[in-house]
Amino acid sequence: MKRFASAPRISLDIGRDGVASIPDARLRTLAEYWFARRRVYGIPPRSAIDPLDFPALLPNILLIERIGTLPDERYRFRLVGTGVVAHAGRELTGRHVDEALPATYYDYVRLLNRTTLEHGLPVYSASLYHDEGNFVNGLTYRLLMPLLGGPEGRTAMLFVCQFWQRREDIGAWTGDWQSVAPEIRVISGP
Repeated sequence: MKRFASAPRISLDIGRDGVASIPDARLRTLAEYWFARRRVYGIPPRSAIDPLDFPALLPNILLIERIGTLPDERYRFRLVGTGVVAHAGRELTGRHVDEALPATYYDYVRLLNRTTLEHGLPVYSASLYHDEGNFVNGLTYRLLMPLLGGPEGRTAMLFVCQFWQRREDIGAWTGDWQSVAPEIRVISGP
């Protein structure tokens, strides 16, 4: 039996696709909303997003702010919906993302954040979610969309909508839980 001196590295391929490839209808609608604002503003500023346009999604919305620059940037939760708080088992607003997530999961989330901000396009992601809190063995899928923010009007915010399916719940995911591999796709257009 081969023993590893260190944990094996996982290589994550980042694909490219259109809005139609997003498996969740709510996230497809939100991506179309973002692209409609992009046609007007380029990368939309935070002020172009009106929460009244998607009230049913508000419990699953997050606004995340990038603080600093690569490679030493950090991310802070500016706004966290009630559904996210319920799944996380704690309030996250105002906390830094690296303080709220286990280190290995934070590395994945940081990759998603960086990919979204560097491409200036939405990113769809799906992965297993293991937390040290009260949410264990679930599937999470999300759409991250860049926004202009900060005093210089740089792309420094993420507008995120995230959903979960617990392993024991009946939902959209019906596959083999042992075979779930992280999925990251840059959404290049409608």
